Amino acid sequence: MNMRQNFLIRLFCLCLFPVFTMAQNTDNFRQPYPLGTKLPEASAKNFIGQAYIAPITVNRELNVPMSNVTFEPRCRNNWHYHKGGQILVASAGIGYYQEKGKPARRLYPGDIVEIAPDVIHWHGAAPDSWFAHVAVSCNPQTNEAVWLSPVGEKEYQEATSQAENVYAEANRVLEAREQAIVSIAAYTGKGDLAHLRQALVKGLESGMTVNEVNEVLIHAYAYCGFPRSLRAIQTFMQVIEERKSMGIKDVEGREASAIEDGGSRYERGRDILAEISGTSASVPKAGYAVFAPTIERFLKEHLFADLFERDLLTYRERELATVSVLAGVGGVEPMAYGHMSICLHLGITPEQLTALLNIVEINLGKKSSDPLRDVLGQLTDKK
Repeated sequence: MNMRQNFLIRLFCLCLFPVFTMAQNTDNFRQPYPLGTKLPEASAKNFIGQAYIAPITVNRELNVPMSNVTFEPRCRNNWHYHKGGQILVASAGIGYYQEKGKPARRLYPGDIVEIAPDVIHWHGAAPDSWFAHVAVSCNPQTNEAVWLSPVGEKEYQEATSQAENVYAEANRVLEAREQAIVSIAAYTGKGDLAHLRQALVKGLESGMTVNEVNEVLIHAYAYCGFPRSLRAIQTFMQVIEERKSMGIKDVEGREASAIEDGGSRYERGRDILAEISGTSASVPKAGYAVFAPTIERFLKEHLFADLFERDLLTYRERELATVSVLAGVGGVEPMAYGHMSICLHLGITPEQLTALLNIVEINLGKKSSDPLRDVLGQLTDKK
């Protein structure tokens, strides 16, 4: 495909699927509860940055006051404690909670924090993300918040950086390019476009060309579907245009090489799968291959021939991307087992797969990483 054809295809996609992937703000930050209104002045003085509050319970007879609190990036409240304790339920974005004298805890949707009475703490948003949580006031008849000193910029930066980089040294077993591929693929699988933007920039900064990053996003569609793949590509298009407007010219890179093998696509895909998995192509078909032979043919012809034959990514990079996409999708542990087995056969070590899951944990949370840590444990125990 020449550059003119490439440009026309991109233009067509842009026209057919308008791009709505602007940076997060109050209008497009997705959360399950209302944003509410800006904090009243009496409360805002105990916060650095802008926060919003929306009561979500109205029946006072229940004695369980609950409010949705939304923080803009870098917003956090002062050190404080509650005489009656508090429960936080993270509902959207990425945030932090820290008790005095302890490391900060990174929070993801669904995480719960139980704060005992009189425990000094603070909570708020990550530096690069909006964050929302439901705050539950315990023992409301006697509960009272006691506000202390602000969480200064240096203190906040140290706490959040320590939590974000807890695995940095262990993750060095993966090259910077591979780490970028993992983040890009995981966010694409999850459908988290806001954080995908940052991962795409890191991919380019690691030395990946535009076409190589695009290839990760194209590859992802086989595992998370066209809608998420296309939304990720749209996001990447916008990132490229924004960087152009800042005078940054990213290297487009070469196109995938032409396929010269004259064999049938099914046979080529079958042979590639046998090569990367170590399983003979002559093994009798079973399971879904017998029950739904059409999809088995599609897998061989399209996934393992049409996609895996494209040489913009190595087999190793494609499998790292695949496992990362599956982590983002969630609930597909049997498929993750198969692809992590392929990773091991390709020479990717358990330590490198652990690093992959470390990155997934920091980006998406333990709910995305822990099921695949169990899968990796099964595979390594098996050996």
